[in-house]
Amino acid sequence: MSDLMPLAEAAVEAARHAGAEWADATCANYHDISVGVEKSSLRDCETSRELGLGVRAFVRGGRGIATVLHPTPASAAEAGRQAAEMARATHGDACFVALPGPQPVPEVAGLFDPAVAGLSAEQSVRWCREALEEARAVSDEAVLSGGVDFTWGEKVMASSTGIRVATASTSLALSFSAVIRHGDQVGLYHEFEFARRLEDFEPRGVAALATKTALSFLGARSLPTAQMPVIFGPLAADAFLYRLVAAANAESVQRRRSFLVGKLGEPVASELLTLVEDPFVPAGISSAGADGEGVPKQKRALIERGVLTTYLHNSYTAGKADVPDTAHGARSGYGADVGIGTSNLFTQTGDKTLAELIAEVDEGLYICDAAMSTDSITGDVSATVDFGFKIEHGELVYPVEATMIGGNLLDLTGRIDAISSDYREEPGRRLPSVRLSRVQVSGGG
Repeated sequence: MSDLMPLAEAAVEAARHAGAEWADATCANYHDISVGVEKSSLRDCETSRELGLGVRAFVRGGRGIATVLHPTPASAAEAGRQAAEMARATHGDACFVALPGPQPVPEVAGLFDPAVAGLSAEQSVRWCREALEEARAVSDEAVLSGGVDFTWGEKVMASSTGIRVATASTSLALSFSAVIRHGDQVGLYHEFEFARRLEDFEPRGVAALATKTALSFLGARSLPTAQMPVIFGPLAADAFLYRLVAAANAESVQRRRSFLVGKLGEPVASELLTLVEDPFVPAGISSAGADGEGVPKQKRALIERGVLTTYLHNSYTAGKADVPDTAHGARSGYGADVGIGTSNLFTQTGDKTLAELIAEVDEGLYICDAAMSTDSITGDVSATVDFGFKIEHGELVYPVEATMIGGNLLDLTGRIDAISSDYREEPGRRLPSVRLSRVQVSGGG
């Protein structure tokens, strides 16, 4: 860490010396190893290292950004000067108030695991080969694609206001999609495993589960168009609820590009829905002590008993609205500007299992996973159901095809009538299933 912080400080100091009123810099050094599988064959193995620095400078609210790869003290300072020059050349922004000041940042355990940093490319290859064997053991017709990726490194941030934050982190990811063809019928599914620590990572069984689930989607049929109860499985429910949380982005709200404009403190879902953000979960995938601007994170309910409790702010939107910063500033990389994002989300569970929720439905639809398209302004949502099952008399009876669901997100979240007591657990995440009492289902039957 000590090698990176002086580089960030040099960039900030140079920006200030060149006339910037405010400045911050992020310097990151990451290593990555990935192995890819395509059509059941090992496709490639790549190793990479990225060492870079990005600096933001502000003059009268106007912003300049400069980046440099493999920075030295001299090139970091030059990036700072360039950012300040660009900021002076821009039009000012009266809505910019200030960069945040320094505050104590809580430590979060388990973000870095030396065992992950010590892994070799050979280990990734072994995991991929084991995955291929797993898939073949389930079905010799399975075609597997996906791979393994692990990353380790460090990141620092310094600002002209005195913020100094340093973080080391590791991550492991394994994901596979299985495809099985029987004549004109196609079964497809995907599974994954994420972790920060090697002890939390269980790659075995992922490819087998993807293959078994792909088999279950053979023989899909069309549904008649109708309104019926819909149960979102853990992954589908996560995608569904994420659309609601994402609409609380304060930048979108301030630009009136969100269907949650004017909804602060108002019901936006059934009172059964409580969503808590907890950035301090040890070894959580999205855990962090501070946001992308160095503001200390906090645990809070974003939606409590259906009521939206806060918009999600970074320092710019908070200053513009003259409200406290909620520490949702997010950077996608060292050279990126600051956007808005969330940490680990936990949905409060209910008192019935998924099996019990299904058993209570006479005719409906169960969705394992779905990609949802949402109009951010109106809240209108639609999704193609590629991974779903018809429910009849409390049982999953056959997979579905040529099926879509649609409606308005606020209307749909208001129809949540049950949340399961059991859930899928990922590091820092708890994903229960969610049942909606009535949804428009469009089918080809």
